[in-house]
Amino acid sequence: MPKRKSLKRGVKAGRRRPAKVPSYVVFISHSSSDSWIANQMSKEMEALGAETWLDTMKLLGGDNIKEEIGKGITRCREAIVLVTPKSIESTWVALEIGILFEQRKRITPILCYASPEEIKMLSDVKAIDLNDFDDFLTQLRQRMNQ
Repeated sequence: MPKRKSLKRGVKAGRRRPAKVPSYVVFISHSSSDSWIANQMSKEMEALGAETWLDTMKLLGGDNIKEEIGKGITRCREAIVLVTPKSIESTWVALEIGILFEQRKRITPILCYASPEEIKMLSDVKAIDLNDFDDFLTQLRQRMNQ
């Protein structure tokens, strides 16, 4: 009688691939005029071990922007909105905030020369000033470790 081949090809008996640990994803909403600040915040969060969704890093030429933003928001655990004079005027930021609220995601406004009241949908959300971004990072680290 011929030997039967294992259905598990390429995996030695008794060995399993480690389960992939889901990433803690933070979506960053900002005006393209504020990309440098958003990139710096992204680097700080990634240094803590969070994965960030930032349009400049995730969107490629030819992508459907609205669709990819929706996927990024669906994948995230929480979001920050960089509130600046430019983002207050941005239809993309307004769209992202709407999707975030629709999906009931945690949103932290990060203020830079603006107040949360300037974006009506964020007026009831506790904001953090950009100068106190380290406070946000401390809070993020705590949530990531829960």
